[in-house]
Amino acid sequence: MKKLTYIIILITCLLGCQHKSMNTTCINFDFTQRMKDIHSIDLIKNYKLIPLETRDSVIIGKIDKAILYKDQIYIATFHRDQAVYIFNLQGKFLHKINTIGRGPEEYLQLSDIFIDENNQTLNLLSRIDAKLLTYDINNLNIIKSSPLPKAFYKMISLKDRYLGHSGNYTQDKDEPYNLWDMDLDFRIINKAIVIDPRWESKMANIRPLSTYQDTIFYITPTDFNIYQYDGKKVSISHSVNFGKYQLPSEQISYDEYKKYCLSPYYITAIRIFQETPNYYLYWVVESGQDRLCVYNKKNQESTICELTPYSGKYFISFGDIIDITQKHIITSVEASEMNEYLKGYNEYVNFEKEYPEQIHRMRKELPDIKEDDNPCIVVYFL
Repeated sequence: MKKLTYIIILITCLLGCQHKSMNTTCINFDFTQRMKDIHSIDLIKNYKLIPLETRDSVIIGKIDKAILYKDQIYIATFHRDQAVYIFNLQGKFLHKINTIGRGPEEYLQLSDIFIDENNQTLNLLSRIDAKLLTYDINNLNIIKSSPLPKAFYKMISLKDRYLGHSGNYTQDKDEPYNLWDMDLDFRIINKAIVIDPRWESKMANIRPLSTYQDTIFYITPTDFNIYQYDGKKVSISHSVNFGKYQLPSEQISYDEYKKYCLSPYYITAIRIFQETPNYYLYWVVESGQDRLCVYNKKNQESTICELTPYSGKYFISFGDIIDITQKHIITSVEASEMNEYLKGYNEYVNFEKEYPEQIHRMRKELPDIKEDDNPCIVVYFL
């Protein structure tokens, strides 16, 4: 009986989405048109390169999240070492949090970090043991360890509450929801977005939640709708169509998603959606290449951008996208790449011949970067 009720809830949800989509604005991106250089449109206002200091105790692999806040940058790795590294904006190492364990002030599985600007705290989310570790943002002393009502995959802080995302993991079959709204004491005040049973305990490589001013956005790999949540209900803000790369059907299963991921002919998910004062930004992967789809809210123009190297003050590749916020695009560039730029060449390109001023300036202003050093962070200001 519970299974039947679950199926009815899911079908109702899906039909409701289809019904709403008839009156939903659709933003189209035409991949038959020529792409633009991301530096040629009025999106990026400035940039900052941060070479992260390397020490024996500070060896960073794949960066899963980066937060720029005031005069520091917070780097998180969620897999190998499950740690948070704090640097100043010149790349000098300041502090490391790496308290893995079962103690009251330790975590078992670091799955997210966020900064609560209202309370001036850095927060570490541990999924398996369903807890939130809260640190003073100024001295990085731990303030408290809070048990959570669910094992969340991601969390964000709002003005007067928190929002948790379950990552398609159903803990209670009678309440199979992905979004959980909580007050400041982590008591549940609302829940939304029924988990598709075909995606149970499965996740795509996307950032499901984003905010702009007081609006909360939600994306899912099962469709190309941009949802918004107002604290009570979920509605569709708009939908997106990627033309020749659009999936042949919506509400796809996880198995279908994995199959489409093997094909170069489809865009399988919006990795990140972010609204800014002037734009809607969608990070997607097309034929194995990162693209930024940009919608201008003022003139309603849609542009597909290639993430080309920056060749202003320095010459560096655009980098691998870590995060997109209202104010920044944050990327990372491997030290081995930076080492080649400083040398001036690799086996394919003579960078010094093509960009002599930039390479000379890099050698003068940047530290000596070895191949196995920590990555460099690039912050593009929007």
